[in-house]
Amino acid sequence: MNKAEIIYSVTEESGEARDNVIPFIAYHTPAPKRCLDMLLAKYYGEKFCSEVKMPVPEKHVTPVLSVPLAAARIMMVTDGGLVPKGNPDCLPPSNAREFHAYGFGFAERFKAEEYEVSHQGYDHGDVDEDPNRLLPLDILREMTRAGEIGGVYPRFLSTTGVMMPSETARRIGREIAVRVSACSIDAVLIVSTCGTSTRCGACIALALEDRGIPAVQITNLTEIAWSMGVRHVEKGASVGSPVGFAGGTPTAAAHRLLGAAQAVRGLCLDVPDDA
Repeated sequence: MNKAEIIYSVTEESGEARDNVIPFIAYHTPAPKRCLDMLLAKYYGEKFCSEVKMPVPEKHVTPVLSVPLAAARIMMVTDGGLVPKGNPDCLPPSNAREFHAYGFGFAERFKAEEYEVSHQGYDHGDVDEDPNRLLPLDILREMTRAGEIGGVYPRFLSTTGVMMPSETARRIGREIAVRVSACSIDAVLIVSTCGTSTRCGACIALALEDRGIPAVQITNLTEIAWSMGVRHVEKGASVGSPVGFAGGTPTAAAHRLLGAAQAVRGLCLDVPDDA
């Protein structure tokens, strides 16, 4: 291979090659073949090198609840683009630059006729049918009645994380952390959808934790959240329906309750950063 066939990869934000990026992406070989070669090498236990270098998370302290869970007031945040019908703030379906807050008062659950999704990064048919599969208000209300948590903050925050650059996600995370720190809450439940949305949700979680606010992230793509440095992570049911599968069967309802409840209970766990 000659020098003309070697192209240096670049970091997303610097735009220049560095020691921590892969310096040998052979673009003369089609991407599908490179991908298959890598997969086979991994399968057979041979050496291979990814073309994408994941950042090493900075040292980060993961806070835990400072009050008993039964007294904790929980706020919900999502990068999955949930908005009231008509999308009153025109939240874009991709590459959002902002987040919005929406109140729901004393509602027991989110109603399909009152909400929609502005997000082109996942199939949101299940969420359109039941928005509680994205933000589990119904389950948090049930946990409140059972005395497991202290209550639910009556507003949720929403953004669209798909195709959002890392720097934008970190900025939005910091802005959300400032907003949340002024609210009367004890912890935050973040629900994420697709890959870049999960990265966005992770940035929000880390910003909250930097302010000492415990956060837990539900996502089907747990490795992305973990690689970003989030330690309170719960496996979601699927990318398009993070909090429970479609269908009104008792089994589906039990799965939804178990997943969301485990996530909230995880706020009490002291997880080592290097776990």
